[in-house]
This record gives sequence, C-alpha cells and structure tokens, in this order.
Amino acid sequence: MRAFELASLKSEIEEVNRLLRSVDPDDVFTQVGLERRLASLRTRLEANQGNHFQSRLTFKGGPVVGSYGISASFGAKAMSAFSDAVSAVGASLRGVLADHGPLPDRPDFEMLITGTAVGSFGFELESRNRELVEGGTVQEAVDRAQKLLEASSVEEDDALAEAVVDLDRRAIAKVRAFAEVLMQSGALCTLATAQRTFSFGSHLEVVRSVTRLEDDNIAEEEDTLEGVLIGVLPVTRSFELRLPDGEVVRGKVDRSVGELETLFGQGNRRCSVRARITRVGDGRPKYLFIGRPEFLDGPGILGGGS
Repeated sequence: MRAFELASLKSEIEEVNRLLRSVDPDDVFTQVGLERRLASLRTRLEANQGNHFQSRLTFKGGPVVGSYGISASFGAKAMSAFSDAVSAVGASLRGVLADHGPLPDRPDFEMLITGTAVGSFGFELESRNRELVEGGTVQEAVDRAQKLLEASSVEEDDALAEAVVDLDRRAIAKVRAFAEVLMQSGALCTLATAQRTFSFGSHLEVVRSVTRLEDDNIAEEEDTLEGVLIGVLPVTRSFELRLPDGEVVRGKVDRSVGELETLFGQGNRRCSVRARITRVGDGRPKYLFIGRPEFLDGPGILGGGS
C-alpha cells in the first residue's frame, strides 16, 4: 500500500471513531454499521502495516523542476544506481558478494516504485518481498547505504571507517557510484525511512562523499591478533580483546564466522583471532573479526599477561 493510501486509511479510521463517539446510543443500526466499517478498516490496516519495508528517495537541483518533474535520463540513472547500491550492500552483509560478476541474490533486494513523493520530486519505494522484511534484510541494506552516504559526506574519518569496516569494497564502490550520478548532474538527494533521514545539504557534500569513498582513502589489512578474550556479545555481534600491551581492541564479528552463542561466557581466556583492520585517512583503526578465536594454553589474565 502506498504511503498516501495508508495515511488516507488511518484518517478514515479516525473519522469513523469520531462518528461512533457522537452517534445516539438508541440508533442501533447506525452504530452497528459504523462498528462493522471500523472493523473492516482495521483489518486492512493490520494487513498492510509492517509487511513491506518503505523508504522515500527525493531529489533537488539541476535535473529537478521543483515538485513538478525530473529529468527522465537522470531519474533512470539515479534509481538504477541506488538499486545497485542497496543490492550490493545487502549481498555484502550476507557475505555472498564476489569481486566480479552479477550481484548475487538481487531479487531479494528488489524495491518497487509505488508512487511519487510529495515536496521535492522523488519516489516512494517499497520492498517487493515481505518475507525478507521479517529478517531485516532489505531494511538493513538501505539503512547501511544511508549511513555510508552520511559518514562519507562529513570529514570524520572514524565514523567512515566504522561504516565501511564490514562491507566489501564492491559494495562501497556501488554506493560511491550513486553519489557520482548526483555529482555529475548537480543534484542533491534525501533518503528517508521510518528510522532516520539523511540529506546532502550542498554540492560540496556530494563531492566530498565521492572523494572519501575512493579506494585510495580506505586502507585495509588482515592480521592475526593475540590477547585475552574479554567477551563476545552474540546479539550485537561485537567482540573485545585485550592485547599484551594492555590495549583493548573492540570490533564487529563478520557474519561468515557464524553463530557466536558458544563463545558467550568464554571470557578471560588467551586466544588468537584473525581480523580485518580498516583505517580512513588519519583516523583510528576499526576491527572486524573474520575468524573464530583459537584458544591457546588455558585461561588468560585480565590485565594483559599470559
């Protein structure tokens, strides 16, 4: 159901409720008719809420004529690039994105244009597959693309490193390609979901986003870290390790590692673990643990000793 249709349905429910409150108690037939109508409207509302993830992508700038229209060539390029970005980010989060070839699982991340957005010209979008929303797949992909655009549009190296640490380079490149379409056409965009809204505020921010998402600005390396495991949180997939010099390393755990419940409660043990270390510019390193810890010779000491 389109956003304006959903708003209209909610408005009608409010109106029927108002009529019910004002109807004469002796007017049984009217009351029964309104109650049946209200039940029918609520059933429609429940059937359409939460089934499909919805977002809104609007544009302004050179290719846009107010809220009247948008350049057909720009609109097609921008929506195609955005669709590619969401699909690539989603595949990356699943751990199935290869360096080359077709984007895997693309139908899973397909979105429908269900209407034009009010205000600056743009589109109402809805995930095509409701069953995937229950797992958060489409929503998470859009959310991560949104966070990546936001982090790259400002000069905060640590925030950008945090946004890219668990994404494949190809996914980052697809998000950059979307920003490039905006840059080349002198356009800005706003990406809104029920959870958050991001807008490019100026053409400079778009240029900055494109520049900061270049491969040369994001340095990655893999290494084996040894230390004392402080703890693993399975739900948030986060990990803490105390190195021999006392430094505490915190990071995410890649989905390719699998379940983490068996590691819960395994703190204060010496181990080695593979990690991807990401740096952006002069920012601090961010860690992604890409393997399960290999426990060494017995429990460690929570001070960094062995």
